[in-house]
Amino acid sequence: MAPEDLVRSMSERILQNAVMELATFLGWRYYHTYDARRSNPGYPDLHLWHPKTGRFLFIELKSSNGAVSKEQNEVLGELADVYGPDHVDVWWPKDYFSGKIEKTLRVR
Repeated sequence: MAPEDLVRSMSERILQNAVMELATFLGWRYYHTYDARRSNPGYPDLHLWHPKTGRFLFIELKSSNGAVSKEQNEVLGELADVYGPDHVDVWWPKDYFSGKIEKTLRVR
């Protein structure tokens, strides 16, 4: 399968599992609400923190054809205003395959 086909076919759930596995391997902890139907809309898919460095991230995950909702944009914007834009991001399958996600999660 060509790399672009892998990117296109990666579901949000597969991306999420890959990110959680990589984050755990690199020493991060995370929180994910597994059934968000009764939660406030817009909260990011993952809240990650690294106990040794104190770094933390709020991450929304999307499949290649996924779109960020109005509520998600609002919450991500508010979190960026409070904690700074370096702590908030939206990750797509292309970010996993390009190495962006691993680079972000590598302890500095």
